[in-house]
Amino acid sequence: MRISTILPITKWAKNYDKTWLRSDIIAGITVGAFIIPESIAYVYLANLPPEVGLYSAMVAVLVYVIFGTSRQLSIGPLSTLSILVGSTLGSLMIPGTAQYAMIASLVAVIAGLLAILSWVLRLGFMVKFISKPVLTGFLTGIALFITSGQISKLFGISGGSGTFFQRIYYFLTHIDQTNLPSLAIGVGGIIFLYLATKKFPKLPNTLFLVLGSIVLITVTNITSLGVKVVGHIPQGLPSLIIPDPALIDVNVLITLAATVFLISYMEGYLFAAEFATKNRYKIDKNQELLALGLSNIAVGLFQGLPVGGALSRTAINNDSGAKTQLAGGVSGLVILLVLLFLTGIFTNLPETILAAIVLFIIKGLVDIPHLRNIYNFNKIEFIIAIITLLSVLFFGALEGIVIGVILSVVGLIKKMYNPHIAILGKMPGKDQFLDIKRRPEAEIIPGILIVRVDGSQIFLNTEDIQNKILNLIDHEYKDIKLFVLDFEATSFIDHSGTQMLEELYDELKLRSIKFKAANMYGPLRDSLQKTKLEKEIVDSNVSLTIEDCIELWEAEYLD
Repeated sequence: MRISTILPITKWAKNYDKTWLRSDIIAGITVGAFIIPESIAYVYLANLPPEVGLYSAMVAVLVYVIFGTSRQLSIGPLSTLSILVGSTLGSLMIPGTAQYAMIASLVAVIAGLLAILSWVLRLGFMVKFISKPVLTGFLTGIALFITSGQISKLFGISGGSGTFFQRIYYFLTHIDQTNLPSLAIGVGGIIFLYLATKKFPKLPNTLFLVLGSIVLITVTNITSLGVKVVGHIPQGLPSLIIPDPALIDVNVLITLAATVFLISYMEGYLFAAEFATKNRYKIDKNQELLALGLSNIAVGLFQGLPVGGALSRTAINNDSGAKTQLAGGVSGLVILLVLLFLTGIFTNLPETILAAIVLFIIKGLVDIPHLRNIYNFNKIEFIIAIITLLSVLFFGALEGIVIGVILSVVGLIKKMYNPHIAILGKMPGKDQFLDIKRRPEAEIIPGILIVRVDGSQIFLNTEDIQNKILNLIDHEYKDIKLFVLDFEATSFIDHSGTQMLEELYDELKLRSIKFKAANMYGPLRDSLQKTKLEKEIVDSNVSLTIEDCIELWEAEYLD
């Protein structure tokens, strides 16, 4: 394996065009300005102190610059991962303790190790492991779950935990404790973000809001009215830690880390692929596993929490003119400078402003148009999305995504177990053979039954396929002399599938029916090698069309 494959920086740095430098620096500074308040807000969701967000963002972007293949992807803390970690660990441990923070870092390390193991095994295809309906339902549920927790903070109400419904109940029963100055500042922050983003979408409006609110708190005495602030953020760089896995049940740890890994990889890869397509270059899905894995391990070892690719910051990076991964390195240096010299600025940051930022950002997680599209396309997949959403609300983020994935797999198995079997007829005046249910004008040829199985023939469905075919022959098509099985829609056949075909061949032979295979190409033909089927039903060194099968049979039959 070439060094440039493992270290993409050696390739793009060598070919770096100096005319790109200005664009990369501007994009890096712009994204760095966005990352700082977002990271503080996101770790707030995980019940961790603000400096953890800055540590995580800085380490993640600096590692990704070296190992990542996307020129625009911005990696760091995410709302989905933070709420996943916070909701899971918050139900098992006391937030705010050193042990709690250490386990959050350990989750990042384990997720990183899983990513590296997947890189070694070249499992980049796992990007499609979680279906789009499940992801849409999960993100919508997460958005509502986050809202249920942040709305209390927006109103200046302390306390409240548990599931979505428990949080909403707590908020409604304590709404009389609303701190009006906190609410006014928070609502004002949301209005500012809405107007500023609409008018100046490319500016770091969250940073402007944060700095403006800090100035407001600093020059007034509004904290005396009950407005809570972030407080002291330690200055300096994070120290190296070795998280202790003995602090939490290993099953919970592995399940949470695996879920974090899958979500962060899938989301990050999709975002990276989208902007790679826009900018006309390719990314390496397996190398992205290594980049994500090393980023999370480094973050975990330096007191951070799990990280992944962020769509909003990636879009800002792209819109700001980022040409290479150097833009991410500049963002990391911006955060480094803040940690070394400027953390004191954020002491008077109001907590209600963090809630406002989170509530404004997560609205993008609720994709109603896509839910509508899923409903119109497939009702079963829509139900899976809704069940995933409700599972997040009733049971929590981790349980919700697990239930969603299980439902997706069950749905996939059901489709594989019961593949569609089409009876084909000949189109008048043409050599085309189409499904007679979809094309009623297609004509059944007397004495011939042509069947196409739409799907792979594997152990899950072989018995069902065989029974359906024999049922057709024994009832609706009793007088046939030739049976043609069209393999055009079959991409794979396993050992059970070949055994089924052998049994089907024997059954048809007892009925004096000739069995021929059409459109059987390379990999499928290879599966039938060294079986009697190779000679008996394939019947040729080249793949036969349906028309070829019929002509060969007619020649044999007439003889």
